[in-house]
Amino acid sequence: MIVIPTIDVQGGRCVRPARGEYAQPTGYAGDPLELARTFIDEGASRLHVVDLDAARGIPTVESATAVGDVVDACVAASREVEVGGGVRSVDVALRWLGVGATMVVIGSVAAREPELAVQICDAAGGRVLLGLDVRAGVARVEGWTEDGLAATELLRRWRNWPAAGLIYTDTTRDGLLTGPNLDGLQICRDLYGDPVIVAGGISSLDDIAACAAAGASGVLVGRALHEGRVDLASALAAFTNPS
Repeated sequence: MIVIPTIDVQGGRCVRPARGEYAQPTGYAGDPLELARTFIDEGASRLHVVDLDAARGIPTVESATAVGDVVDACVAASREVEVGGGVRSVDVALRWLGVGATMVVIGSVAAREPELAVQICDAAGGRVLLGLDVRAGVARVEGWTEDGLAATELLRRWRNWPAAGLIYTDTTRDGLLTGPNLDGLQICRDLYGDPVIVAGGISSLDDIAACAAAGASGVLVGRALHEGRVDLASALAAFTNPS
């Protein structure tokens, strides 16, 4: 299993909205590039960066530039990086892959425009992760501002798509340090298959271990790293983190 530090960018700065509440984000010291370099120095082999402004359909130059800086830092250090937020076209997906992103994450378009989503997967050569953000069994889309279809319906639809895997986020736990939704993880594995990366609620090494035991292929860790609840070097030492 791989432990993946996350960087959420809003207005060009690092933030961590609880449950995706953009109006009251929690700011963190240091800019996205500085944080990326810290994670790289601590040994992370892959980073996950999200442009929250683009995810809501209101992209900003500041956030796009900050995300690009994170990608550049990962490329320079020979690290992998996933880019999400506002990837809703073939052009945008290929643009990020062209500047060095390892994979792009598509959520809203995968939930609402399946034909376009498959086109993105094909054009990207499968270097796409499908983002399933769930609240009470229903997918959240457009930067978690709207409801979509039932999560189970999407999982069945996505099962045979030419994608690299799935990122499952329980939005009711995201940023709250309340522990991962292992039942949701099991549903994803049953209906979609593997690999499934888990996000939302991670607060400790025990939480990461529970995800590994439940069959997750990766875990996204955000607030717990920012607040020092999880030491990244210790997490990487405890779990397989391939380069």
